Order: sequence, then C-alpha cells, then structure tokens
Amino acid sequence: MSTSPQWRQLTDHLMSVPEQIYEGWNSTVGWDNYTRWGREFGEDGVAWCVIFDWCTYHDAGLDAIVPKVDNVSAFSDWAQRRGQWSAYPSAGAWVNFGNGAHTEMVTGFDADTVYTKGGNSIRAGAVDHGQGNGVWSHSNPRRSSYVTGYFAPRYPDGECPPTADPQDPRGGSAITAWRWAPPVTAPTFEPFPGAAWFTTGRRSPIVSAMHDRLVAVGCDRYESSRDKDVIGPGDKTSYEAWQRTCGFTGTAASWPPGRTTWDLLQVPNV
Repeated sequence: MSTSPQWRQLTDHLMSVPEQIYEGWNSTVGWDNYTRWGREFGEDGVAWCVIFDWCTYHDAGLDAIVPKVDNVSAFSDWAQRRGQWSAYPSAGAWVNFGNGAHTEMVTGFDADTVYTKGGNSIRAGAVDHGQGNGVWSHSNPRRSSYVTGYFAPRYPDGECPPTADPQDPRGGSAITAWRWAPPVTAPTFEPFPGAAWFTTGRRSPIVSAMHDRLVAVGCDRYESSRDKDVIGPGDKTSYEAWQRTCGFTGTAASWPPGRTTWDLLQVPNV
C-alpha cells in the first residue's frame, strides 16, 4: 500500500496517462467522443473533459470526494456550495476554463502560469476547429480571463496539496511554485558507510544513488556523466552544495560526507 499523500497518488496517476489521441474519427461528425473514460463513467460519445477529471479521481480511489457530473458549471457550482472553490491553483484541482467551456487538472503553477493536463483537448498548438480528441498538457497565464477558477477537493487523509492559495481552507501554506515531477527511485542501500569509504574512483551502486539524489535536490554539480557509479572530483562540489542547503557552512560543509547529511540526503531510503 502506498504511503504517499493522496494528492500525490492522484497526480502521479494523472501524469501516467500517455498524451495522445483517444477518439475515433469519421467524416460525418469528425472526432466522435468515444473513449475508455466515457465507458468507465457510463456516458460515452459526449464531451468528456469533466468525465476525464472524474475518472482520474475514480482510478485513484478518490471519486467519493468529487461530484459525478459531466458539466463544468455543475462541478463549479458544487464546489462553491461546499467551500471548495478557489481563485488559486493547487495540485490536482479542476480548472474551470472559459466560464464553463472546458476543464483540465492542475499539474503545476508558478507566479504567472498554471500548468494543466486534461481530456477532450487538443495538442498545444494544434488546430481542429475546437474539437478535442485526446489527453494533452497545456499552460495558461494564471490571470487570463480564460481561467475562471478552481475546484480544490478535500482529501480524506487531511493532507493539503501544494497550493498557491494564501487562505487555503485545507490548511496548507501557500507556495510560489510547484511542478509535478516523477518520484526518484533507487535500490535500498546500506547506512552511512564511513568517511573513509568516499575515495576517488570508488565504484558502487551507492554512488549512483547518491548522484540521483543530488540531482533531485538541485545540487548536481558533479561531473560523472560518463560513469555515474564512480566517485569523481565533481562529487565533492556537489555534496558541499547539498550540505549548504542543510544550513552547514565553512568547514562543516566539506567532503567527505558525514553521517548527519548522509542521513538527511536519504540515500539508503530513496
């Protein structure tokens, strides 16, 4: 059973859906709106952007916290009546685009842009006279008149997802930016091996795991692209940069790693 917050399980599932065309085409109606999400929802052959949102929650075991509706205005009204409506994006929120014209789900945001992914949409930059045909990702200016607002569901586990709302009723603190990124995975390794272990030229899967973690936390200054599982001179610079993010300065931020920062980096438990 996953121990990740439910919002994370949801967004991971959303991002696992391949971006491609899912509808059929015929010369009479064009794209026909028949999809696996319509079949799952029980209403196929109709506009399915809201249906895709609901099915994404359903697949993650979270359909009880969202209304089973096929209309953007209907879910927006539902959210507003229950105090789950926001002018700010948050992970997994349903966006009301164009005052009821379309919806997608939030996959990221920064100060100026909201990033989304949704069904019954078209590839960014494509032109097909307004008909959606698949699942695609997009970005829009947060303050565009096209962005009407957001339905921000409450998760049963009580965890607030990353949010830009300074008064998010789910209790989270507003942050400036967030983008979905795949979880970092690696084998399980032994605890801190001792300072003497970290010698130039040392080859081990644990070195590769350390590199992956340093990349994940933005401290990828090492020069090991040719042989990632070997300790090289760039690892010293990388690890010292990581130590500084932990608040260590001066001689405390130095190579080789010590037990405290090694445990903080969580190389054994990625």
